[in-house]
Amino acid sequence: MVMAGCGAGDREAGQTASLYDPSDDGHGELEEPVAGMETQGQDLLGETLDQMGVDPGYHVNMTTDAVTADGRPVTVEFGGSAALRSGTHRGADPFFNGMLLTGAQGARFRITVARGGYDVAFYKLELRTASGAWADVCTTSSGATGDAIPLAGRWQRSGLHEYAADRFSFACAGATGYKCSVWSYLAGSDPASLGWRAHQACTRMTRGDYCGNGRTHTRDGTLIKIYDFAGVTSPPPLHFDGVQAWPPDVDRLFFEAAWNDGARPASCLTRLRWQSLPPGPACPGAVDELPDPRAGTGGRFCEDLEWPAPGPSPTGALLFNESRYSDLELHLWRSGNDWVSTVRGLYDQPIREPFPNAGVYTHVAQDGMLVRSQRAGVDPDDFVEVHVYGTATDKVVAASPPPGFEDQGFEGFVRRTPTPNAIAFTLYYNAATGDYLSTAVHPPPPGYAPQATIGYVLPPR
Repeated sequence: MVMAGCGAGDREAGQTASLYDPSDDGHGELEEPVAGMETQGQDLLGETLDQMGVDPGYHVNMTTDAVTADGRPVTVEFGGSAALRSGTHRGADPFFNGMLLTGAQGARFRITVARGGYDVAFYKLELRTASGAWADVCTTSSGATGDAIPLAGRWQRSGLHEYAADRFSFACAGATGYKCSVWSYLAGSDPASLGWRAHQACTRMTRGDYCGNGRTHTRDGTLIKIYDFAGVTSPPPLHFDGVQAWPPDVDRLFFEAAWNDGARPASCLTRLRWQSLPPGPACPGAVDELPDPRAGTGGRFCEDLEWPAPGPSPTGALLFNESRYSDLELHLWRSGNDWVSTVRGLYDQPIREPFPNAGVYTHVAQDGMLVRSQRAGVDPDDFVEVHVYGTATDKVVAASPPPGFEDQGFEGFVRRTPTPNAIAFTLYYNAATGDYLSTAVHPPPPGYAPQATIGYVLPPR
C-alpha cells in the first residue's frame, strides 16, 4: 500500500459549515495506521512555507493574536492533537472560517476549515500577495494544492520541533510535517510525550535527515517501509538481513537507519537511501556525530544490532525504516581488451571483483550514478532502461544490444534529457579491438570513438 498524503483543501467553506459535527474528533480523516509502505519527501512544512520567515533560525510560525472574519480580535492557540482552539471553539468549527492569523514576522494569513473534527482539523491556508489578492500557501510549483494541518510551537531550520505556548505552525499536504501527522504520528503539545517524540523522529526519517541538522538527503516520492516503537505500525524485527548478493535485488527493501527524536542524528545508518546524496564523512552541525564503524570510532554496523521488542531500543531510537537501493554507482573495469562500466562491479575494501567465472577484471575508475528504482511522481518516459549485454569476450551496458550480444540482466535507468549536474552516458566503439564500452568517464580510453548518447547520469560520488 502506497499513500502520498494528499489533502482536501479545495472544499468550500459553506460545505464545511454544514458538515461540522462537534462530537467528531476528526481522527477519521487520518490515513489507516501505516502498513509500513509510504512515499516520503524533502519539504518540512511545505514548498512555500519552508522558504518563508525572517526570524533567524526559524521557519514561519503564528502568534496567538487573530481577528475573526467579522473583525473581532480573538486569541487562537494550538489545541488537542492537531487543531486550533479559541474559547469554546475547537478544530473544524466554522467559527474559524475567514479568520486572520498573525505570523510571527507580521504577515497575515487567512484560514478556512477544510475538514476534520475538534481534535484533528485541516485548514486552507492563504497569504495576501502584493497585489492584495489571497493566494493558497499550499500550492506547489507543479500546481498541486492541498490543505494544512496545525502543529504546536515552532520549527527551527535545523528541523528541531520546539514547544512554545504562544506559537503554532502549519504544515501543508505533501510536506513531511503533514505526512507524519496523517500517518498517525500526532505530536500534540507535550514535548515529553511519545507522540511528540515519534513525530519528530518521523520528520527526520521522512526527509532523510541523517545528521539531525535539517539537511535532507532524499528525493520526493521515494518509497520507504516504516517500523516503530510508538504503537502506530509494527515494531522492527530483531535482526535486519543485509545484502546477500551484488547488485542488490531491485525489488527488495533493506534496512536503512534507526531514527531518534530531538536534535540527534540517526542512531544507526547502514546505507544511504540515495547514494548520490551523501551527507559527508561526518555530520556538521549535529549534536552528536554519526559514527562510522569502519573508522574505528565506536560505531557498530546496523546489521550487527538487535532491536528487542517491545520497549525502547538500546540506542533510544523510536522509528526504523527500510528502502530500496534507489541508485547505484557504475564502476569502470578492464579485462584484457574488454572495458566495461557496470553496477555489477562492487568496489570497496577489500575489492570484490565483478562477473563471477568471467575472468579477472581490474578496477579502473568510478563512473556515474544509475537510477535503480523509480520513485512515485516521475514520468517513466523521462528514463531509458539499460541492461548489460555480452558475448564470450565483450560486455557493454546499453539500451539495446549490439549485433550478436545477449541480454545478461537489468542495470538501471538513465535520463533521456540532462538535468542540473548531469553528465552524458555515451556508447563508444573501438574499431581496433571490436570492444563496445558505455561510460560517463571523459575522455574515454584511447581508441574509443563515440557512437551515441544513451542518456544522462549524475556524476560519481
